[in-house]
Amino acid sequence: MKKPAFALAALLLLVTLLQPAAGQELDMAGVKYTAKLRDAGALLTAPDTDAPSLGLISAGTRVHILEVAPDWLKIRTQKGQEGYIRRGRLAETTARPVNPALEPAYAAVPCAYLGWVKGEAPVLAAPEAGAKMLVTLYDGARVALIDVTSGWARLIYHRQYAYMDTRQLKELLPMGEHMAGMDRDIPLAAYTSFYKLGDDGSNLSRIRNLRVACQRFGLYILQPGDKLDFNAHIGPYNRRSGYEPANVIVAGEIAQGYGGGTCQVSSTLYNTILQLPEIGILHRRAHGPSGASYLPHGADAAVGTETQNFIIQNRFPYPVRIDGSVQDGALTIALYRAD
Repeated sequence: MKKPAFALAALLLLVTLLQPAAGQELDMAGVKYTAKLRDAGALLTAPDTDAPSLGLISAGTRVHILEVAPDWLKIRTQKGQEGYIRRGRLAETTARPVNPALEPAYAAVPCAYLGWVKGEAPVLAAPEAGAKMLVTLYDGARVALIDVTSGWARLIYHRQYAYMDTRQLKELLPMGEHMAGMDRDIPLAAYTSFYKLGDDGSNLSRIRNLRVACQRFGLYILQPGDKLDFNAHIGPYNRRSGYEPANVIVAGEIAQGYGGGTCQVSSTLYNTILQLPEIGILHRRAHGPSGASYLPHGADAAVGTETQNFIIQNRFPYPVRIDGSVQDGALTIALYRAD
């Protein structure tokens, strides 16, 4: 009869050992965000699926995020253990900045420059000549760049960092509200996502739909307080609006539908808006637990149905306009002052 009591005591001891000691505060140095895990997963010693495991973290566990990369997070657990997890394990809607005044919204990638390609420019997997080529951009293609170090411009290609030699850019503009205040040709913010190149019928239609959606941005200037309802303003997604049938995701399955590809436009706009706290996000839905593969996890915004829509509001004291470009696999969306 004493065994259940002994087992209960042992369990209580184990729980106590797993918790921080009484009065002991978790080290919050370097913590940018806090969030909860959506899925259980291994805490790894390096951002590599083959790296040694430090142990399993349960779903629902609160973690503290130290670094955010396109496919990985460096975290600190409640017990003070540090390591790496895939971004997809995070319930991204629970992520909150520890200091909102210093850190952007989770998933935001501040881009410092907007560049235009001169001639031919490979996008590489590493900042060195001879690195793996991810895609090639040609004269006039426009790309948003995170930063520039030692002559290499950094950006995100799907779920990894990518690099371009700045000597292959004919123009490189710094971005931001201060710069845009002095020159209306300088964007407030911009972001680039990459789409699949290919000449099969559905993909060609998808690329045309990207262009149609970007062209429809030109129909609107958002005055202070104005809202952009993506489904209402960039849609309707039909032949009359210029859209063609292409692959869309319906209930997790691939199907043909008018406007296939417009979710990439709304998602790229979402990444632009994440850099601008003055643009309010009134409604946004992710594609699902896996997100959209052409962007880091937690950085997409689905459109096309009553519940899947992206709605924003201009809270700047001046009008703004949205400009999109589609070339060589690069979809770039920039936001400009329009006064």
